[in-house]
Amino acid sequence: MKLFLIDGHALVFKMYYAFLGRPMVNSKGVDTSILFGFTKYLLELIDREHPSHIAVSFDPPGGTFRNKLYPQYKANRSETPQLVIDALEPLTAIVKALDIPVLMIPGFEADDVIGSMAVRSAAEGFDVYMVTPDKDYGQLVAPRILQYKPGKSGADNEVLGEAEICEKWGIRRPEQVIDILTICGDSSDNVPGVQGVGPVGASKLLLKYDSVEGIYSHLEELTPRQRALFEAAREHVSLSRELVTIKTDIALETTADDMVLDLAWTPEVETLFKLYEFPSLIRLVRKIGELSPQKVSVDGAHGGQNPKLDLSTLEREVSATAVTDCRVAVHLCEGTLYVADSHGVASGVPGEFKALLEDASVTKAGIGLKPQLEELELQGVHVSGRLEDIELLHYLLNPESSHKLEPLAGSILGVELEAGSALEQGSLFDESPEGPDRTREAAVLLPLADALLARMDETDPRLRELYDSVEEPLLKVLVRMEMAGVKVDLDALRSYADGLGAQADACEAKVRELAGEPSLNVNSPKQIGEILFEKLKLDPKARKPKKGNWPTDEKTLSELSDRSPIIAAILDYRGLRKLLGTYIEPFPSYVSPRDGRVHTTFNQALTSTGRLSSSNPNLQNIPIRTEQGREIRKAFVPGSPGQVIMSADYSQIELRIMAHLSGDEHLTAAFREGVDVHAATASKIFRIPVEEVDADKRRIAKTANFGIMYGISAFGLSQNLGCSRTEASKLIDDYFHSFPSIRAWIDATLADARRNGYVETLFGRRRYVPDVSSGNATVRAFAERNAVNAPIQGTSADIIKMAMVEVDRRLQDKGMQSRMVLQIHDELLLEVPESEVSAVQELVTDAMQGIVKLNVPLIVECNYGSNWLQAH
Repeated sequence: MKLFLIDGHALVFKMYYAFLGRPMVNSKGVDTSILFGFTKYLLELIDREHPSHIAVSFDPPGGTFRNKLYPQYKANRSETPQLVIDALEPLTAIVKALDIPVLMIPGFEADDVIGSMAVRSAAEGFDVYMVTPDKDYGQLVAPRILQYKPGKSGADNEVLGEAEICEKWGIRRPEQVIDILTICGDSSDNVPGVQGVGPVGASKLLLKYDSVEGIYSHLEELTPRQRALFEAAREHVSLSRELVTIKTDIALETTADDMVLDLAWTPEVETLFKLYEFPSLIRLVRKIGELSPQKVSVDGAHGGQNPKLDLSTLEREVSATAVTDCRVAVHLCEGTLYVADSHGVASGVPGEFKALLEDASVTKAGIGLKPQLEELELQGVHVSGRLEDIELLHYLLNPESSHKLEPLAGSILGVELEAGSALEQGSLFDESPEGPDRTREAAVLLPLADALLARMDETDPRLRELYDSVEEPLLKVLVRMEMAGVKVDLDALRSYADGLGAQADACEAKVRELAGEPSLNVNSPKQIGEILFEKLKLDPKARKPKKGNWPTDEKTLSELSDRSPIIAAILDYRGLRKLLGTYIEPFPSYVSPRDGRVHTTFNQALTSTGRLSSSNPNLQNIPIRTEQGREIRKAFVPGSPGQVIMSADYSQIELRIMAHLSGDEHLTAAFREGVDVHAATASKIFRIPVEEVDADKRRIAKTANFGIMYGISAFGLSQNLGCSRTEASKLIDDYFHSFPSIRAWIDATLADARRNGYVETLFGRRRYVPDVSSGNATVRAFAERNAVNAPIQGTSADIIKMAMVEVDRRLQDKGMQSRMVLQIHDELLLEVPESEVSAVQELVTDAMQGIVKLNVPLIVECNYGSNWLQAH
């Protein structure tokens, strides 16, 4: 999935200067230069890059937190041109009319909003492109986050990854851009910096001392001139750092679904484009609509034409009893069920259709069926029979494009539906008194399912098999899992929270005692700074910034940790409060009053690789790496006495898949013989006997194993291992020399990707990677990493889904009370009566290990206990 985040203000100014002296003026005498240039660039970007998701961010009116922090912030800038001010409101209207969300948060600049959305979205699996010429964005560049710089004067756009940012600035890590900007300051923003030190000098110092803090710790090693300059800047350097640091933790309400690109010609767009006289852009919007992502990769695969649907035969409503076909469409909205067959559309309360819905011989088509099935289940209607979910059918054809009803009906059937359907928004209810025509929506469902099934057969019959044997039965499994939910022992969670709270209180008391201030507010950075730097004088050379507070960030405090035990107490206190506030205290709000259980939502059609994700709450993100984080899993318990929680987890499944796909004899032998695969890898790379592999060499081999699988570069590997790029490059060369079959498989996979435009899992699931042939080296490398990883991660996703279906089937066939309640990547969690433990442990292990035959064995670690932590 490709998310493009547009720095709206930067693009507005780019267009202002581009048309300066040669403005575009329409027939009404209105200067439309900025509006035209901005909109044209936005549409051409979409046409050229085919993003799956997009959003535009503007600076909010008024000041931001930086102005409060430093009133002189941007004080040197001249007044904003009136043309720029006048353009913002109509531009916002144009962007919204194109169904592109506008991100604007009072008190924060567009940089901060984009930074926060980029970090969040990258963690959700997006490839994020920040469209801006602003140099400050370099600090945000990361493995899944790139800067997309618009070209100047007709030059090509430039895409910057980690290596390009580091080369541009002469630094080791992109986050050191913050240090560069802190030292150099910014005259346009009036950020003071260290006067007299430029980018080249700053880069040399950072290569030697790593950070601004590191430089100040070694002032005695600097030249007399440099030392004087840094001493003079000491009192405001922390302020400079805070001003140039882009925030990445702003809470944003906009979701991934909100940012799906669904560009279409609408009355709103037509009105605005005619108002501003943009005939050439009208043609561009229509062109993009005709070449939408789903049509490029789905229609284009076989050159088929879109059928045009005549709804005239479905205009009449028929009675519920007249719906008699063995295949119907169901559409539940606002408590009313619409059922369509070849004769027409009937509507009524769900109970009127109970016999039809529970008839296993009748196929039911629909879109976004999972929440509808759950709602019907709560009303006592148990839907049976084959399901044809349009969202899932289209997801298999093109996982990265929109699966909403309105654009699919338009692009595939040529039928215009009203935008804003409640179903399109993922809700069963529409509060609008004049909602879309539900009868018309229901009428298109069967023809749409027919068209998608036909495309599957024409594209690759394995896609139909994936739907029939994996996604469709999994849909029913997920309904049962979501309805079941998982029990969270709130008393245990509160008890643990109380314990953490007591530890936090003890840390707080210790801080106050060491500070000699009984009323100290430990949550106040201002008060903490005054205690550390003014009262305790932990850093006698430090000078307070003229504006703002003493720095008390984690890095600053860590550098003072050997000077007083108060530092450790402060850091411990903050860590405990974060754990409580982020992972523990919100949980009670997710507990259903209906049954006292937590019912997460499994997203079956969201990720590009086929993996399930979880939301509201995200149970796949519960911390596991720290002892305190692991304790949270203790609160996940069986729902009834006499039950246990059972965990079944695939061991190193993605490495095993790589061994199978590549056919590498060494990895295959290691897995077949059951030896430590990372030690075996280290033995090959370093050319030493396996018994001589120490912990450090095993760590390097493990990093290489997983890194190679994700297409890691020498730069990325050097960051992970803390070594030079030369050393990392040699390690990669040694790895491929030791495992030539893996290199051959990667090369073959990339060749297939360039030839076909997509890669496949072992079972035919596709991920389209059009950028794998891009002329831009950074974009191409980005796509190549996805192309290498997708067959591995996607095959793993297919296997765990198949295993879920098989485990559920066996449990039901044997009439067992045990049930699956959670899936977390490669792990299944079950609620099991004690009387069934032995049988279920054998059943689950056998089903998961035998679900597919690879060249290497699949190994499942299956354990149980009184809670999730014990089971795992």
